[in-house]
Amino acid sequence: SSEILLVQALEQVMASINEEENGGILMKNVADLRTLGICSAKWLILILVWNLHPYLGLCGKLFAGLVQCVWSFYVMTMVHNAMHCDVFRHGFVESVWRVILSATAGVPVESYRPTHNLNHHVYTQHGDHLDTMQMKYKWHLLNLLLFFPTVFPAIQKLESEFIANEAKKCSKTFFLFIFQVMAAHGATGILLYLDWRRAVLCWVIPYIFGADAIVTMNMLQHDGTEDIVLGEHKGPKMNVNSARNFTGPVINWITCNNGYHAIHHMYSNMHWTKYPEMHQKLIAPHSNPELDEPDILKFLWRTYFWPGKLPEHRQSKES
Repeated sequence: SSEILLVQALEQVMASINEEENGGILMKNVADLRTLGICSAKWLILILVWNLHPYLGLCGKLFAGLVQCVWSFYVMTMVHNAMHCDVFRHGFVESVWRVILSATAGVPVESYRPTHNLNHHVYTQHGDHLDTMQMKYKWHLLNLLLFFPTVFPAIQKLESEFIANEAKKCSKTFFLFIFQVMAAHGATGILLYLDWRRAVLCWVIPYIFGADAIVTMNMLQHDGTEDIVLGEHKGPKMNVNSARNFTGPVINWITCNNGYHAIHHMYSNMHWTKYPEMHQKLIAPHSNPELDEPDILKFLWRTYFWPGKLPEHRQSKES
């Protein structure tokens, strides 16, 4: 009967969606529904805060701003994941997704590739633009707070050179970047037109915080870790002590396992769902256990605030 055929068709669809290896009809891995949910939540929070903003007192506005800043960082971790591993199997759908992600993050995500994939993952802590040892302050908190403004010019230079090169080739990447710029800055422009004061508080400042935070994570993940040997430590031969890992379940759920950083440097194109298991198999048995931090907030507090002492590896190098 038609009812039986309909049930069978639905069962086939559900089987496809839940298939572990294929991830679904369009998605490579159905777990990326979390990625879509985290990004969607940023828009929902914006709508809520935008409409409540005139009725909020100072404390309410500060709390709402804090939530939006933190969520903006979460979305930037989705950008990081998306530039390493496609969310969708279909090339066109993936391109559309990256345009939407650009609007959500507030930045054209294609510009993440030259600074992160092609630079940081190749020259980690070897004079690359994110080398944490370029920070020389004796007060360690300043090394954290000023990291982003210090490295930003180098980030801009790498991005500009990459896009200029792609423009000369009239590549797909260049035209995708153009659409992403239109989406990212178009969304910002519309919000500024609607109410520039509200847009600055509800969108621009959280975006700046998110961009700052994702870049400054390098201070947490790489400062004080072992150096790699260029050309040798890559893939399965990666130095397992070249990155710090944050293994807490909450931060890893909300950032889709961005805390497992050593295994990410070992296999950067691996889907994020495999990181906890592979960390336990390939990293934890061989790495310095001190590089596994269960609580990122406690690490931040003791390293940069209290007692916030200058780490031993910096004491002989700071001026």
